[in-house]
Amino acid sequence: MHLKRCLFSVTIALSVLGIFPNAGLAQDFHLTQADRSMPFLNPAFVGAYKGFERITLLNRNQWIGSGTQFLTTYGMAEFTPGRTRQTERAYAGIGASFSNDVGGDSRMTQKSFGLTASGHIPLAKGHWLDAGIQTAIQQRSADFSSLLYYSQWNGSALDPSVFSGEENDFVNFAFVDASLGVAYRFEPNQRGELRDGQWSLQTGLSFQHVNRPRLQYNTLSADRLYRKAVGYACFSLGLNEVSALQLSLTHLRQGGHSESMLGAIYRMKLRGSSQVTNEVSTRFLSAGLYFRSTAAVAPYIALDMGAFDFGISYDADLGATSSVFRHSVELNLAYTFLKKSAFKGSRLR
Repeated sequence: MHLKRCLFSVTIALSVLGIFPNAGLAQDFHLTQADRSMPFLNPAFVGAYKGFERITLLNRNQWIGSGTQFLTTYGMAEFTPGRTRQTERAYAGIGASFSNDVGGDSRMTQKSFGLTASGHIPLAKGHWLDAGIQTAIQQRSADFSSLLYYSQWNGSALDPSVFSGEENDFVNFAFVDASLGVAYRFEPNQRGELRDGQWSLQTGLSFQHVNRPRLQYNTLSADRLYRKAVGYACFSLGLNEVSALQLSLTHLRQGGHSESMLGAIYRMKLRGSSQVTNEVSTRFLSAGLYFRSTAAVAPYIALDMGAFDFGISYDADLGATSSVFRHSVELNLAYTFLKKSAFKGSRLR
């Protein structure tokens, strides 16, 4: 197992340095819970939810069985200036996001801080056209000092005290990134609840890294971050007064890498909202599966308590790498100001 870990660390290092550029040089990390990370997929979805302000945090612990650590944290704060509860009218969305992705013994790190602006225009009752643009500052870093190489084999074990002959010439660098997207959604009512036979639809297309930032991993080579196209569609159908079925499809293409993810989620109402006081929110329990085209399945469960929303998914890799990299866990926590805006007091009740 120690040798496998060593080989894996060296492979990551070689990928970073550009020896195997398609192995991971110009590709992004991914998240499983597509229905909880829509602003991550498309900037047009910033502000496209019921309520006013929303704060979302996701944490992913990937490849738990690999013998090393891969952690991804993503956060987004969304604001909807100009939105009201009374009428369907155009409004803006503003988002501030951050991400931190750390992987392997080399602690290959990607940090990002971004701002997003979106616009939401009603086309007809229940029909919306959304568009958004995002700009971000990304920073890349790594530390190869803890890596072990086959040249450090002393005859019986890998010895860190043996000179490896490898140079740690990784260059920490930062760059400006840009993304844009458009979306369409149909929502039969503002409460987000579907009765028997009612349906809703969300679909969008985004292009990320449109400026193809330059990646300067060392002093000898440079690469360009591949543009990424993301398509997303989610169809929900009310089965009866208390339950609905949600089907989603996410497709990503970046450079030579392509991946699709299908989601099938059953949503059940635990308690309806108050029609008198408007102080009691609808509560839902969601459970289902996500399927990846890369031979992975992810059971998923979420509890929507109204303002609070919590979800957990577990990825089980079934492909060729499953003997070493099999288990991944992803957690989501969100809070939404549903009854009134945090910045406008009680005037919007």
